[in-house]
Amino acid sequence: MLRVVSLRNARSIRAHIQFVALTAILAASHPVSWRTFGQETAQQKKPAVSTSSGNGPQRPRKVVVPRRDPADQPFRLAPMAESSRSIAIALATNLYLAFDTQLLRTHTAWLGPSLNLFGTPYTGSKTPFLCTLEGKTLWTMPPFCPWTATAPSTNLAHALPQGTKFKAVSTLGGAVTLVYEVGLPDGNTASVRETGRAYRDNERTGIVRRFEMGPASADLWFLAHAELHASARIERDSSATLIQRTNDVLIAWVRSSAATTWETFDGLESYEESFNAEANGESLVRTRTVSGRLARAWLRIPAHDAPVAVEILSAEHRDRDDARKFAQPFLAERPTPPGMRPPIAEAGSSTAMPPRVVPGDKTAAFPDGGDSFYRIERFPLPKEINLQVTGMDWLSRDELAVSTWTGEIYIVERATGPTSAARYRRFARGLNEPLGIKAVRNSLYVVQKPELTRITDTDGNGEADMFETVNADWGYTGNYHAFAFGPMIDSQNNFYALLCGQRGRWDVPFVGWCLKISPDGKNLEGFCRGLRAPNGFGSYGPDGDLFMADNQGNWVGACKLNHLQRGRFYGYPSGTPAPQSEYQQPKSFAPPAIWFPRRWSPSTSGFVTIEDDRFGPFQGQMLVGDFQNAVVMRVFLEKVNGEWQGAVWPFARGFLSGVNRLAMGPDGKLYVGGLKNAAWAAIAPRESSLERVRFTGKIPFEIKEARATSSGMDLIFTQTVDPVTAGNADNYDVRQFTYLYHEPYGSPEIDHEGKKDSSTPISMKKAEVSADRLSTRLVLDGWKSGYVTWVRCLDIQNSNGQPLWHDSFYYTLNQVPARQGERATRSD
Repeated sequence: MLRVVSLRNARSIRAHIQFVALTAILAASHPVSWRTFGQETAQQKKPAVSTSSGNGPQRPRKVVVPRRDPADQPFRLAPMAESSRSIAIALATNLYLAFDTQLLRTHTAWLGPSLNLFGTPYTGSKTPFLCTLEGKTLWTMPPFCPWTATAPSTNLAHALPQGTKFKAVSTLGGAVTLVYEVGLPDGNTASVRETGRAYRDNERTGIVRRFEMGPASADLWFLAHAELHASARIERDSSATLIQRTNDVLIAWVRSSAATTWETFDGLESYEESFNAEANGESLVRTRTVSGRLARAWLRIPAHDAPVAVEILSAEHRDRDDARKFAQPFLAERPTPPGMRPPIAEAGSSTAMPPRVVPGDKTAAFPDGGDSFYRIERFPLPKEINLQVTGMDWLSRDELAVSTWTGEIYIVERATGPTSAARYRRFARGLNEPLGIKAVRNSLYVVQKPELTRITDTDGNGEADMFETVNADWGYTGNYHAFAFGPMIDSQNNFYALLCGQRGRWDVPFVGWCLKISPDGKNLEGFCRGLRAPNGFGSYGPDGDLFMADNQGNWVGACKLNHLQRGRFYGYPSGTPAPQSEYQQPKSFAPPAIWFPRRWSPSTSGFVTIEDDRFGPFQGQMLVGDFQNAVVMRVFLEKVNGEWQGAVWPFARGFLSGVNRLAMGPDGKLYVGGLKNAAWAAIAPRESSLERVRFTGKIPFEIKEARATSSGMDLIFTQTVDPVTAGNADNYDVRQFTYLYHEPYGSPEIDHEGKKDSSTPISMKKAEVSADRLSTRLVLDGWKSGYVTWVRCLDIQNSNGQPLWHDSFYYTLNQVPARQGERATRSD
């Protein structure tokens, strides 16, 4: 195990600060009692303005202006106070629904603009991160599943029916359809496809919710509305339920191919309602007690052997007569027959609108960069899109799928041709911060913050229309830091998602875990834990070993590359089912294969394997990005006593944005996707970039490999060395250091004696050049396993008198190989 100095200070539970603001929909007028999970401190009483350190004037807090989706965007997955797994759906201009995929309820309907999008991708600010709405609220629903197979009673609360599950969002045909299943008493489920649409006349607006239901072996009840401080009654002709509210009437009309009936309850009710909140960057769960007269309108849908269609028109009116006139055209017609599974069209046969395709902006072209060994080519990105790259994978020889931080997927067409000839086709939008993408057969898989999603173009028009939830069985608070990375896929086609542990809570399931998900999505298990911010992920080696690159911070002294193995803990306190004692005071962790020095990599990102020699002399090694420094590094790994360890060198720099994702192309070139904003800063000029690195054919003089031996290191070069300079022990400077394992952010370098900001010099006994002059053996005295070894090669030249391309590297020495007949040396 890598030696890390541990400062085992007692870990206190992170204090929470008083909730600052609630959305207007939760600011109800009835009495409430507040409860918060977590402790609160005097910091709650901070004023609304911050003051300077002296007696100067007060400075107002920064006003964060939300972004909004365009009017033509069908939906948006986003965290809201009512549900962190909300889908905001556009029914018409200024008419929206917000659907809770956990409880299968429309929790809010409103007239007004689209959702206020908060969060770093949209505002550049880490807070606030819960999205809100503006406008007139038409209705809300309490936090219970509206479906039940048990006859409703005066008690609103009921358990989620076994087998009830959200399945997908479809935009086929231009309408947003929610696909889910409702559990039945016999253990089967009834399939439901729910589609909303606007219903308007010259003065008034209503909402129609259409339910197409598969066969059901039992009666089902659907809670169409529940209104506090109201009364309910059924209309004389039984077609509608009227709810008298304080200032208006809410009426729900039904038409159906089944013999549906209304049932109403109205009486005193008391229940607890939990919702998401935030304070000082932390996620909170608040609970309030709701008490009062509650009017409920239940619709009974009898058991049926064939699919049925049910439509409910809901609208607010001045009175009953006004409502009857408004609903007359709706009631005059029968609902169209259900079409539960529309046929999938052949590719190219769709009559849907073609997807948006835009060319690059040639006027924004940047000159190529790089050096004489590797050149950096820039793609001139279109002005119309913000290609902040969070994932890349190849669909074909010349089509590159790219996910973006703001939730789009673009297909870069002609990606392997001239950069100026590339075109950008929008494939999907409305996702919740996808941070990776993987092409599998005819679909794309992304890990969004709340779920693993399969995205497919079912009608062949070139744009996605099916968004299937493969698995969403982990906790999600909506926090800015609740990043979810992936997917990775193993040889058995299992998926892996990596969840950020930063700003998590122990009670949130699987925070800080790597999760293994079965190919069909039905099973999820915790694979390993201790992840802080694993912004790099992938596989390496002949066996497809899984790796992740974690970012420095609390409990993580420096960025690192970890080999992920079942059951291991990698250092960051993780949520349940990890032990709570470990969360409060972790004691040790599995050592990384690579520690990245902070000066080179303060924010390690994506990585790839160099697949062949078309990219130069480093076949089989890793290339690893760093976001903040906008660079790419090279990593050589070897196995010693069954454990990975190795060395890191600089490789390429000068990218236009923070390097976030890497992909090796079918043309043997490296594709580099970048982004940055005010919260994710980088030493680069642009907020987004797509670049390509090609090998010029000129081989650099470089240390190709650094291998640990029982007495030191073997350095293997790309070219023959000058035996005089390479064999001079004085031309090598070797030092060792490690990092603290503690809760404070990051760590200084620590020498053998525990001194901070220091490294221990290692004695060079001799340097032996091989007969073929392609390697040098360094014989060291005093080096130890469990430390990072920093090697500087001064004045080393090749046989032509040229210096090394890069004269320094860092080797993470977890184990010293054994001499023949001895056991390997390993730190504890």
